[in-house]
Amino acid sequence: MFFQAAPAATGPERPTPEAPPVLNVELTVYADDAVAFGRLPLTADRVTDLMNNCTEFEFADTFLQGLDDSHGVLIRTIVVARDEIFAVAVAGPRGDPRRRTRTRPIPVELRLGRYDVSGNIHAIPGTDPITAFRRRRVMVPLTEATIAFDSPDGRKLSRCGTILVNRDLTEWIAPASRSDVRPPELVQELQGRGLAKDFTSQILGHEG
Repeated sequence: MFFQAAPAATGPERPTPEAPPVLNVELTVYADDAVAFGRLPLTADRVTDLMNNCTEFEFADTFLQGLDDSHGVLIRTIVVARDEIFAVAVAGPRGDPRRRTRTRPIPVELRLGRYDVSGNIHAIPGTDPITAFRRRRVMVPLTEATIAFDSPDGRKLSRCGTILVNRDLTEWIAPASRSDVRPPELVQELQGRGLAKDFTSQILGHEG
């Protein structure tokens, strides 16, 4: 049996609505041996949702800096698998307030590979935050977070409003007191802002 297409409707043609433009977000990605600063299309309501819904990501205009030799290279596009990502620092404000539930911030500290991370995990009142962390989806957000690691140039420390940590790559997590957290000395290449502009002097001759 053959199906016939319905006859086209007569009358004035209606303009096809245009899809809203996709917002690009600037992210700092902490991998095993490198830190990457790149732009990623935000195809979900929040960065947390995007990082949990997909298993690999194609970043654009990415500056990649090795952590063992500090060598830097600018790459137009690069695909990164989620299981290679230890943490992601998100620039800008938190996500849609309508997506939030009533929680309380509880300070924790974590170890992921070479990275030490501290921040507030948001748990439902009356629940254990460590147990809640282990039951969350792979990428767990921490707010008012700090990430630190050793490099050839010494100890690097950076603070961000939100850092997503990979639960599967977390070696340990424990409650923490934020009273002893000193204000970090922000390193320019770890702020995740003005990607190409900030790195112009470092990437000349290293474009990929």
